[in-house]
Amino acid sequence: MNLIIPLTGNGSRFEVAGYKRLKPFIKIHDIEMICWVRSMFPKDVNTILICRKEHYDKYLYVRNTLKNLIGKNIILKVDDWKKRGPAFDVLNDLPIDRDEEVLISYCDYFMKWSYKKFAHQIKSRKPDGAIPCYSGFHPHLFRKSNLYASCRVDKQNYLKEIKEKHQFNDDKKNDLYSPGIYYFKSYKIMEHYVNQMIDNKNHINSEYYLSLPYNYMVKDGLKVWCPNDVKYFCQWGTPHDLEEYLYWNKCIEGWK
Repeated sequence: MNLIIPLTGNGSRFEVAGYKRLKPFIKIHDIEMICWVRSMFPKDVNTILICRKEHYDKYLYVRNTLKNLIGKNIILKVDDWKKRGPAFDVLNDLPIDRDEEVLISYCDYFMKWSYKKFAHQIKSRKPDGAIPCYSGFHPHLFRKSNLYASCRVDKQNYLKEIKEKHQFNDDKKNDLYSPGIYYFKSYKIMEHYVNQMIDNKNHINSEYYLSLPYNYMVKDGLKVWCPNDVKYFCQWGTPHDLEEYLYWNKCIEGWK
């Protein structure tokens, strides 16, 4: 299985909020976001880190962090980048076989899960796609305005529909949410349905998300499995998300 992590965005909201580093390299508990993300996967997983060449060339902390990441990593530096969302990043000329499995992860969160269990279940179930999910009590769901990619599933947890910045239930705790990690049976399948999404101009604020190609897969009769097996999830996508996380972390430390 190949792990792909796009790191190309500026994190403009963080910049406006006064953060000096690019979002994937902001330190949380003295560890960069991207390091937290990479630590969720085994060291021997083939990993492609997609960054912008201008960022890599300009910032020493970007070069040092990516070079020192533990694991089997390839750094792919993209030139002439345009802000179109992570779905465009994974359509670059990646050094993987198009028939191989791919797991695409966002770079601004952390979760407690078992990669080993997930990989084993994928091997036995053989779905065309999969979205590991979380549900239940999570502090970032308190605010009414906090909406994320939510999955509507059947009784076997196969996807019926996924919607960005949405909740299907009145009580958010009953929804299944994507943390930002997406499995495709092959790069070829991912590429086909990402392009279908782009051709249909299915974007949000001019950005193309990696969640929405699954709706086209479901429409074509492909199976997308949504296991509810992410025990704990930390949302760091915006300055408010990060500040909220740090607030609750401080509260819990105080309660101890």
